[in-house]
Amino acid sequence: MLRRSSGLAALVVALGCGRRGEVDLGSVRAPADGGSGGSNGVTCGAAPCADHSGDKQFVVAGAPSDAPERFESSTRRPPGTEPAREPALIYPSHETQLPLNIARILFEWTSPSSDAIYELRFTGPRTRVSVYTSGFRFTPDEEQWDWIAEANRGADVTVEISVLAAGAVEAWTSRPVLLSFSESAVEGAIYYWSTGAEGIMKALIADGDTSPVKFYAVPEGGEKATCVGCHSLSRDGRRLAVVGEGDVLSEINVADRARILPTASAGAGGGPAVPPAKADPKAGTGTPAAWTTFSPDGKRLLVAAGGTLTLLDADTGAPVGPADGIVPTPPGLVATHPDWSPSGEHVAITLAEKGGGKEVEGGSIALLGFDGSNWGGAETLVQSAGGSDNNFFPVFSPDSRYLAYVHAEDKSSDATSAELRLLRLSDATIFELPRLNRRVGAMDGLLGVGNSMPSWAPSTRPGLFWLAFSSLRAYASVRPQDTKKDQLWIAAIDPALPDPGSAAFWAPFQNLEHGNHRAFWTHTAEDTQCLCAELCGDDLDNDCDGVADESDCRASCDARETCDDGIDNDCNCAIDDCSVEICDDAIDNDGDGAIDAGDASCSAP
Repeated sequence: MLRRSSGLAALVVALGCGRRGEVDLGSVRAPADGGSGGSNGVTCGAAPCADHSGDKQFVVAGAPSDAPERFESSTRRPPGTEPAREPALIYPSHETQLPLNIARILFEWTSPSSDAIYELRFTGPRTRVSVYTSGFRFTPDEEQWDWIAEANRGADVTVEISVLAAGAVEAWTSRPVLLSFSESAVEGAIYYWSTGAEGIMKALIADGDTSPVKFYAVPEGGEKATCVGCHSLSRDGRRLAVVGEGDVLSEINVADRARILPTASAGAGGGPAVPPAKADPKAGTGTPAAWTTFSPDGKRLLVAAGGTLTLLDADTGAPVGPADGIVPTPPGLVATHPDWSPSGEHVAITLAEKGGGKEVEGGSIALLGFDGSNWGGAETLVQSAGGSDNNFFPVFSPDSRYLAYVHAEDKSSDATSAELRLLRLSDATIFELPRLNRRVGAMDGLLGVGNSMPSWAPSTRPGLFWLAFSSLRAYASVRPQDTKKDQLWIAAIDPALPDPGSAAFWAPFQNLEHGNHRAFWTHTAEDTQCLCAELCGDDLDNDCDGVADESDCRASCDARETCDDGIDNDCNCAIDDCSVEICDDAIDNDGDGAIDAGDASCSAP
């Protein structure tokens, strides 16, 4: 069983049930046992959540209308009876955990018989859903997903596939595959580099985005849209740093895409600002850069270039601190791939024997301490064993307690041997994440799929986390493994498990033809899971302002709102939004559409 750490006991936050586009179901059959078809008063923020229970059948367009009856009258053969006649789920993999609000998940299975019909059975603690189809692929629509996933949020669901050949009386069943669904929605936006679009794309996770937009392409300065060190974003999602052609730094304001760095000069006679000329570090007109990271509050920008780290003011580009902002690092080693912890106290870096630009060799993972003004010495956490052993791209978890990083037996650029690892900072324990790295489709132990460039989803609560990364692996039979073009994959991370990483799923907003990498996952203005108060001592940026555990933090959020006290007790950004109807205030307090005397709770004896 996959075990989850929801961490919701003292922290009640809107679950955010996503609404997705309608898809023609064909014939939809009513549940045989009269199972629930509504929300039963369960809410996810302001919207009702699916709270179905019981059995439900869906007959997908193209399948015969009597498919349920055919399977009901057939003789079912259990898995393992005759493997050659049994279907097998190809995608998603066994022990994949899926976000509650991403419905466009492809299910694909082997088709051992032509001219057959299939039954997919999803069995969870609250529902048993049967889907009938004549194809070997199925993607749930909104209603189907509500019955399969949302009704079983925070729980495990078993998937079995049965096949019934034309005219046959025996149905052959696959081995069961275990999936899990998150307790709450996953939000934020992923900004990633697309080789096909030749720019930085933005996809909104909360909406199950099918149409990511090109967020950044050719800037005003005229640089070619090229991914060199690619990009990074501030933790509050308000600033974007880009390293483009010529290894030069640009920074823009995400809200209006106005350029911050290089700064524009004033126009003649006080006219509009003039965009800067094309940056060129050799000519002294730009800041050299390879990789960047923002401080948690977005006010500082740490830049790696040529193996050296330099601290800049994020507004002006001016060096901050002594030695023109240069950060002291061990001599004779290249310092690169910086990532600033959400708590602000450390920066994780790669210390490498060679490289410093697009690739490094002989890399080790180290921490630099920072007290707000001064840098501490480098503490090596993962030491390269020498030779081809290489460790790079460290990134902090949202609670600052873990580092995800890449291990490879090759140079960092295009390393097919690359795999993700998790480092627990409290005791330097390393987890190799075999399910995340090596479980692809129905296969275990697969090597050489190039898992790299990890990025954590923003979180406002302790417990389960999500990690996006790039990989060359195959996506079902839709996209074979590629030796050059990687794509984005996502996996749940539960630090409480012996193997914290679940099997990964393909990020469903991508163009199949493009190479996509350097996913940067951050908060957006559309997020609903950010609290309106900072919680003390959890190292999380609960109120999504870019700083964790600031001085005005609260000990906890209440499970329920207290009426008429003028305080946002449950931290949901609304004061006195009571879940109990007040019968004389002309307000629908409990959100059921009825007010005061018209509410059944007010007229009840």
